[in-house]
Amino acid sequence: MLVEQVRRAIDRYRLLERGDRVIVGVSAGVDSMVLLHLLNGFRQEFELSLIIAHIHHGLRPVESEREAELVQQVSVRLGLPFEYGTFNVKEFKEAGGFSLQDAARKVRFQFFHRLLKKYGGGKIALGHHADDQVETVLLRLFRGSGLKGLKGMLPIRENRVIRPLLDVWKEEIEAFARENAIPYLIDSSNLKKEYLRNRLRLNLIPLIEQEFQPGFRRAVVRTSILLREENNFIEKEAGEVYQKITREEENGVAFKFSSYSSLHQAIQWRFIQKMLEKMDGGSTMDDGEWSDANLIYRRLDRPSASFFLELSHGLCLEKRYDMILLRKERPKTIPPFEVELPIPGRTYIQEIGREVVTEERGWDKSGRLDDSPNVALIDYQSLRFPLRIRNFRPGDRFQPMGTGGTQKLKEFFIDHKIPKFEREYIPLLISGEIIAWVAGYRIDERVKITPNTRRVLRVEIL
Repeated sequence: MLVEQVRRAIDRYRLLERGDRVIVGVSAGVDSMVLLHLLNGFRQEFELSLIIAHIHHGLRPVESEREAELVQQVSVRLGLPFEYGTFNVKEFKEAGGFSLQDAARKVRFQFFHRLLKKYGGGKIALGHHADDQVETVLLRLFRGSGLKGLKGMLPIRENRVIRPLLDVWKEEIEAFARENAIPYLIDSSNLKKEYLRNRLRLNLIPLIEQEFQPGFRRAVVRTSILLREENNFIEKEAGEVYQKITREEENGVAFKFSSYSSLHQAIQWRFIQKMLEKMDGGSTMDDGEWSDANLIYRRLDRPSASFFLELSHGLCLEKRYDMILLRKERPKTIPPFEVELPIPGRTYIQEIGREVVTEERGWDKSGRLDDSPNVALIDYQSLRFPLRIRNFRPGDRFQPMGTGGTQKLKEFFIDHKIPKFEREYIPLLISGEIIAWVAGYRIDERVKITPNTRRVLRVEIL
């Protein structure tokens, strides 16, 4: 019966393809030992290459030695490769600030992914079953998870991690092990009530089934399946939105805040998660909500003209008025700089990686102004030498051409929607005490070309 159940799950969820290479996580417990037995039975039909992976977590030295010995004996009997990893999970837990169970899970997946690289790809098969699903959904409910978490574990994730036993109950697995004389060992840590998952399994779930709802476990699994379908629909919608409104850049992704803010809140949340998954190389948040997603969601819900957020994994989010950028590295901080300009000449400004070219030339009324924002033509006689190029300083003022009075440069930047993170990059041409040109934007009224102009200074920023 169990063989047929698992075979149907393989077909329904397309867990296996002919010729698959499968890393089978085997702990020596009944679930993973039965999983190995079943996959070995399908080996010829699917032409599978099975690799047994066993991990010593360094938590139960005596038990772990017996478990490793049993799994290795089985691998020899089946003629399958045996990969053995040893880790100090307690040290990893303390270094990363994880719970012990989260640390053990992360260590396992790191080990499995190393094996995928070693064997040139394939799939990872895990022995999670229906009772594990019930516990997982309840744990995530207690943590305040949303739809994405309450859907539970997936039978197949990222086309790589497969759970062939996810529709099977623990008692069915144990009965199959007895009927087929499959050896296994009991992990004593599964009986310790210091772990919340164990208390759910040993205390809460039996109490609910005895006092309130005899079919509680099956109800939870049915609910997780329904939520899985609803989650798939929202994921599809969010994926289409992501493709529509994002633009990939050299080191990140960009999108318009106006496009984002028009989305339904549920899609906004998924959109943010998709961005983070994309930037982190395709990792998933199925096993818990990523705090960065919540941080971004809340910050965008109270928008300002511009802001900067440092995130984990080396990511940063920057809002520049209507444009939002998620990058893999934070923008460089530009120190104050000031250099003198030769005329004529070329001056390279190392801090911003740009070159300034100056040239003096004659001028008549028929002269044509250059349309490029990176070129300024300035009345030569109105300038005070030597000229200098520097970046923004607090308190800077200038008189934008066409206006009757001076204005704080900070206000000019705000009016032109120039984010504060970009302002230090903008070169300023200084003549005496006057900002003669805000490069790329405007020259000062006091140095503009007039009918009396005879010579001009041409300045270009490359």
